[in-house]
Amino acid sequence: MHEKRVGLEIPRDERDGSFTSDSVAEVTRRVMVEREGESIRSNAWAMKEIFGNVELNNACLDEFTRVLETWPN
Repeated sequence: MHEKRVGLEIPRDERDGSFTSDSVAEVTRRVMVEREGESIRSNAWAMKEIFGNVELNNACLDEFTRVLETWPN
């Protein structure tokens, strides 16, 4: 989501991939409150039209299922 500008990546510990509650809070604040997050919030609202569309999601899942069922024809 970071690359699509609809979210920010939470920094993780390089050893085990964990993250702290402070880092989650900081990134959440940056996205939800700070001016820096305005474009991210705007992009996320635009993406809602795609990801929040149940009929479109069901159609995509049906097509994906059809492809898997007919593979490798």
